This record gives sequence, structure tokens and C-alpha cells, in this order.
Amino acid sequence: MPQVDNEEREQATVNEQPSETAEEQATAEEVEARVRLQEAIHHVNELYQKQRYQEALEEAMRLQQQYPEHPTVMALTAVVHKPVAPDQALYWASEALKRDTRLPDAWRVRMSIYYERQEWPAFETAARQLAAVTEEDPTPHLLLAQYQLRKGALDQALLSLERSIDIEPAGIAYATYSYVLAQLKRYPESREAERNALAWQERHSYTLMQLAWAADQRGEPERAMQFMQDAIRLNPEDNQVRVEYMDALQKSHPWFRFVWWPAQMLQKLSPWILVILWAAFAIIQPTLLIAFIVLHVSTYWISRGFVNWKVYGKLWVS
Repeated sequence: MPQVDNEEREQATVNEQPSETAEEQATAEEVEARVRLQEAIHHVNELYQKQRYQEALEEAMRLQQQYPEHPTVMALTAVVHKPVAPDQALYWASEALKRDTRLPDAWRVRMSIYYERQEWPAFETAARQLAAVTEEDPTPHLLLAQYQLRKGALDQALLSLERSIDIEPAGIAYATYSYVLAQLKRYPESREAERNALAWQERHSYTLMQLAWAADQRGEPERAMQFMQDAIRLNPEDNQVRVEYMDALQKSHPWFRFVWWPAQMLQKLSPWILVILWAAFAIIQPTLLIAFIVLHVSTYWISRGFVNWKVYGKLWVS
């Protein structure tokens, strides 16, 4: 058997040492690179949270050039594109998910955009995928409940809301829960959910609107009016809040129906019906067309003026 003397053994040890040092150096460089990437991602997220969207977008695209195949960077790029370029956000989310199907940010972008666009099958898929990869996030369950409410699936909405509350109790979840329970005529439970919602002291117009809807479903118009007054004071410029406030006024003050009914009917007409009416009035009687246009345009200002009067005590607020 060949023997290796001490000198050969020492030489062998010396020859192996550089490779170990190189490996340690490579590992240190990888760690440093990961740290730099995490710091860059954190910086982009900070810009995004401060709503400095253009700066966040520029930094994200710079990162994308440095890491062209990194799925996390692609997901980040999708996030920062969402407020300014939703289609690009969907593209980058898709590219990220091709490389890693368990990226919550990518699924969250898809869920949010599809919900806003009311593309319901795509939304539901994204929401359920997000719920699967982030079991601690209540958002997909809350949005699923809103979607299920739209299609009248009250029992499904109830389950989604219960799941959302189990993960993270919040005023908006309890308020929506109260509304669903009221629609199911489970009034004592609806009132209990209302108390839980108010206990969170969330001063948000949408939370208060949900509580108003729940009270209205329970046959409590005065309480519904109280919630809507709080909502309109918080957000008087929001069109949905204004319309819901007007509806609540009609229910609590029957005389107001005669004042607001024509404007309300116009608001509910779809754009293509309005175009047909405009054309018909133009052919039959141009004077009616002018009156129709004036009434249609004034609808917004009627509601805004009335809200200003109720909230600020004057018709015009600059």
C-alpha cells in the first residue's frame, strides 16, 4: 500500500486550504448580496408606503434589471406598478408566479386588481390562492365575503367573515358580519356584531356604512341614519357615501323622497340608457333635452350641496 510521508501530507493540506477559503469567501459574498437585496426591497416598500409611487417604481425597475429572474423582485415590481399601471402589475405578478407559485404579494396584486375590475372568476381564484399561502392574512376572506354578498351567497359570506374574524378581529369585518346576520334575520347576533365593531373604534366611513345597512335591515331607520351621518362627516366627498346618505334620509324623512326622487332616478340609470334618452329628447323636443341635461348635471351638485348643508351648515364649502 503506498505510503504518504509527512511532507506529502503537509503539502496536501496546504493545497486544500485555498479551496476552503474560496468557499467561505463565496458564502460571505452570497450573504452580503442577500442583505443588500433585502435592504433594497425594504427601501422600495418604504417609498410605496409613503405613496411615493414614481420613486418606488424607478427603484423597483432598477432592481429588476439587476435581478432579472428573481421572483421576489418580480412580485415587488408588480406591487409598485398596481397604483399607476394595473396591466403591468398583472404582467409582473404572472411572471413571478411562473417561477414561484407561493408568492403572497403576487397573488395579492392579482386579487386586488381583479376585485376592482369585477372580474369575479379570476378574483376568486387569486383570493383562494392567497388564503392558501398566507393563512394569517384575513384580507382574502374579507374580500371573498364581499363578493359572496354581491351574488347573494349569504351563508358562504358568513363563513368567510367568521374565518376573517378568527384570523384577525377588526371593525370592518364585524360590521360586515352584522350586515349579513341582519339579512339572515338573526337580529340579536347582528346587534352583538355591531357592538363588537364599535368596540374597535374604527373611524372609517365604509365600516359605518355597513353598520347603517345592518341597522336598516333590522328595521331601525333612525340608527341607520345615525351611522350614515357619522360616515358622511368622515368622508363627505365620497360619491357612494353621499348616495347612501341620501337613501337613509329618504327612509327617515319621507318628505325628502319628493325632493330627491328625480335626481336619484337619474343616478341609477346606466350610461347607454341616458344616451338613448338624450337622443329621444333631441328628436322630440330640444327644450326637453336642455332640461334633461341641466337636471342630470345638477344631480351631483344637489347631493353635494345638501351634504355640505347637513355636515358644515352651509351649501358651499371650498
